[in-house]
Amino acid sequence: MKHIINIEDLTVEEINQIYNRASEFEKGIRKANHLKGHVVNMFFENSTRTKMSFEMAENKISANKYDFFADTSSIQKGEDLFDTINNLSAIGMNVVVMRHQDNNLIENLSKKSYFQEISFINAGSGTKSHPTQALLDFYTMKKHFMDLSNRTVVIVGDIAHSRVAKSNISLLKKFGTKIRCLAPENLTGEKIEGVEYYTSLKEAFEEADIIMALRIQKERIQEKIDFDEYIKNYQITKENLPYAAFLMHPGPVNRDIEISSEVLEMQNARTILNQAKNGVYVRMAVLDTILNLQGL
Repeated sequence: MKHIINIEDLTVEEINQIYNRASEFEKGIRKANHLKGHVVNMFFENSTRTKMSFEMAENKISANKYDFFADTSSIQKGEDLFDTINNLSAIGMNVVVMRHQDNNLIENLSKKSYFQEISFINAGSGTKSHPTQALLDFYTMKKHFMDLSNRTVVIVGDIAHSRVAKSNISLLKKFGTKIRCLAPENLTGEKIEGVEYYTSLKEAFEEADIIMALRIQKERIQEKIDFDEYIKNYQITKENLPYAAFLMHPGPVNRDIEISSEVLEMQNARTILNQAKNGVYVRMAVLDTILNLQGL
């Protein structure tokens, strides 16, 4: 695990290793002191949970963290991003945590040769991949259910543009989880083998154990979205949420679009805040793993 780029690259054993390490951090069993490790956060898209979660994780494992701001960097003077990172490598950075709107840029950068060894962690790439979100979602689910092989997960919303959905599907398939995607036809996207697709909320929610709502990604959608129609047919409400269902959302939540305010105030919705809390432990585990492999 020199890099964490795509869930597809991780084995079941590696995912379980991250889960166990995150659990040890949460319980206070595992301590980490990576004062020799230098981590730079490079976010080219807006972020609250992921960015702050990584910063908290970096502080908790005593790594040295640095924030990179593209709008005040030499990129504005025409420097290629590869050259920027190569210089950061020469300065002494060990890990790059990057979010970028391009689907493949982070993966392509990770394959290049640098002045000294440097690892990449994908903090969200375009509409393709968000591995640490899937890992923290898995951690949240597994803490509650332990065995996910006989559970049904329903992912609701903008499947087409969601890197979270794609990474969660890739991870859950490794553990034999039954996966359903619920979305209007124009937000379904390319269908994935082994996943059941629904347009009817009532049918999709039957015998669902976990319901994961997704944000409507207005910034990635070219066509006009009929929000009134979406709310009517796909909003999660007190009336249609199964009583025992485990409710999740990667955030940010658009209140009264994906989930009603009434549901967000219910005890069921506390799991969404637990996802954010668990993200710190999972990202501590990911950083700890990579820095340990570098001997830092």
